[in-house]
Amino acid sequence: MRRNYSLPLWLCGVLVFGAGRAIPADAADGLSLDDYFAAALQRSEIVATQVESIRQAEERYQQASAALYPTVEGIASYTRQESVAPRALNTTPIPSRQPLARLSATQPLFRGFREFAALRQSQALIGAQQLDYESARVQLFKDVAQNFFNILSIQQELVNLDKEIEQNLKRETEIRARVRIGRSRASEILTVQSAISTLRAEGEQLRGQELIARETFAFLSGLDAAAPLRDTELPPTQPEPLDTYVAGIGRRPDVQASRQRLTATQESIEIARGARLPTVDLTGNYYLKRSGSLEDVNWDVGIVLTVPLYTGGAIQSQVREAVSQRTQAELSLSRAQRLAEQEVRASYRSVVYDRSQIEALATATELARKNYEAQARDYRLGLVTNLEVLQALTALQQNQRALDRVRYTMKLDHVRLEAAAARRPARPERDSQ
Repeated sequence: MRRNYSLPLWLCGVLVFGAGRAIPADAADGLSLDDYFAAALQRSEIVATQVESIRQAEERYQQASAALYPTVEGIASYTRQESVAPRALNTTPIPSRQPLARLSATQPLFRGFREFAALRQSQALIGAQQLDYESARVQLFKDVAQNFFNILSIQQELVNLDKEIEQNLKRETEIRARVRIGRSRASEILTVQSAISTLRAEGEQLRGQELIARETFAFLSGLDAAAPLRDTELPPTQPEPLDTYVAGIGRRPDVQASRQRLTATQESIEIARGARLPTVDLTGNYYLKRSGSLEDVNWDVGIVLTVPLYTGGAIQSQVREAVSQRTQAELSLSRAQRLAEQEVRASYRSVVYDRSQIEALATATELARKNYEAQARDYRLGLVTNLEVLQALTALQQNQRALDRVRYTMKLDHVRLEAAAARRPARPERDSQ
């Protein structure tokens, strides 16, 4: 029984494009990753192109199924020839004008089972196109996640920079007070001011990076570039065992699409081999206009048997070509599976490494904070120099910023791992009848 691959109504919405659309009311407090992906899904021309590919594959199935049904044609002709006098043994005159009008029908009875193989091949290709659509969704999801966490990471960097500048401004105020009473040198103020200027310059650079990332956001989603984002991703503190992710490779749409195309190439072999078998057709004609001795005969029915005897080796060549295509499809499937496993393993290692790095940076940041507080106290007592305090403050700030960056990197790597293991995004619903 043929599977119903008709597109659900929600999928047709992929064809609707927009630019500069307003933020949905339910996402006014910020777009989550899934909200962003939903907007990008409606915007993407690549995904919409895959939808059209599915429709084309469905039409090819209809074309293949037409080979099972009869064909009916209307045929008309008019012939005029030289008049010939009747011979002695033939008293029937041959008319010089021969009009002909008939309805002709042909019903295929046997075509070497090629039509059934073609139907199975078309079904497999429809499934492959549907899975290509899902693969396009997964790639779009990865692009969205990359941009989503890039923006959030830059925003957190700017927050940390503002805190650093604020801390240095406090240091400047404290040093100015000490300079007035002669407990610090004026050059120490210049040192702090230099650090503040450097941080502000770095902030301007980050704002430029955010603007570029926001342009990518607007391109992918079609929403306003300034739309707020909301981080709702909470990766587990401990990832599941690697084998549980590797087990999901068989569910990946790109792997399944390669498997469907392998099935299609196997049917190509059956189609090519079927050309060696004879064909049987039932034909029938109904004459609307006829001339000559058969003028009063209104219809005829016949069976046509066609046996291929010699085709110059064309059929054998087509079979060999189909076998080669099957080998090619087997290699493509093997490569898709190996690439999928490599992606899962690499993403998993990244998540594990990120987690270890977060633990180390969290410890380093806490120690740097304690060191800065101790240096600040000692400075007030005149036990350390301002330079030592600034170095301790810089170390604290660098560790804190590195910690926040790795936290977002871990979230991105975890989302990539989920996508590589066919866990995200959620697969579109398909009719299974």
